Amino acid sequence: MPSLEREFPLDIIRHRPEVAVELLESAQRVPMPKFGRVRCESGDATTTAAVEYRIDSAVVCEDDDVPKMAIIVENQLKKDDDKEFSWPVYVANLRARLRCPVRLVVLVPKEGVSQWCGTPIDLGCGEIRPLPLLMKALPPVTDPERARAHPELAIIAAAHNVKDPESEEEQAALHALLAALETIDRSMTSLYSDYVLAALPRKAREYLEEIMGTGTYEYKSDLFRRGFADGEAEGELKGELKGELKTLAQAVMTVLESRGIGVPSSTRERITSCTDRDTLNTWLRHAALVRSTEELFADR
Repeated sequence: MPSLEREFPLDIIRHRPEVAVELLESAQRVPMPKFGRVRCESGDATTTAAVEYRIDSAVVCEDDDVPKMAIIVENQLKKDDDKEFSWPVYVANLRARLRCPVRLVVLVPKEGVSQWCGTPIDLGCGEIRPLPLLMKALPPVTDPERARAHPELAIIAAAHNVKDPESEEEQAALHALLAALETIDRSMTSLYSDYVLAALPRKAREYLEEIMGTGTYEYKSDLFRRGFADGEAEGELKGELKGELKTLAQAVMTVLESRGIGVPSSTRERITSCTDRDTLNTWLRHAALVRSTEELFADR
């Protein structure tokens, strides 16, 4: 599910920009400057030229309202030679606007993409060094207390790296994932849990369901339970794919509703009746950007 893989960490950063700092610290060993707060910055890197440049996510670390460092987070699923020219624009424009150092972190799914985007970009008068972060190499968070302290990092790591819950480490990561979800604000829990359910493989979801059956964990979101129930019921009828489509459809509606966009019954019916995985993935990606449900279905 490429669109989910791309949008999941970016959506989390939009809701909690401190996650960008945690990802930067995972990608480099350079000490961070002193800062008091972290905020999202406009991703607009466009100049007066006709070409539009837009950053995936931009975050600013400030101390007494003074920018100390900006972090650009790009999610790059495949090689793109155009980035050799657009990434320097991102860095230069953000640096000129904020007048502080800028780090460029690139989230990548594969080793080959990591090697490609980690190559320094020669500007002729210096170079820019993107910092690749291989998502499958992001260590899973297995300590529940650390997961509670850094819940979004635990969620991202689990969504990208938990595959076989038969290993002790991945079982611990799933327990830590539940601890992380317990600390998330109620308004965001359903959004995150929907993303996790859509990203995790079937065996991992079944293991989570088994944990839930023990009554050990209390959830803020009934939607997390319903996602399992719907997936199981549909799986009995049409198999695993049906449950996955149901989860994706619910994720689309949750993202829209969490952004204050009303979902009328006709729209809900169109989303829930969709049987094409790619279409649902596209709607899920667009749901984080559109201003109305009409825009969700518009040709792009």
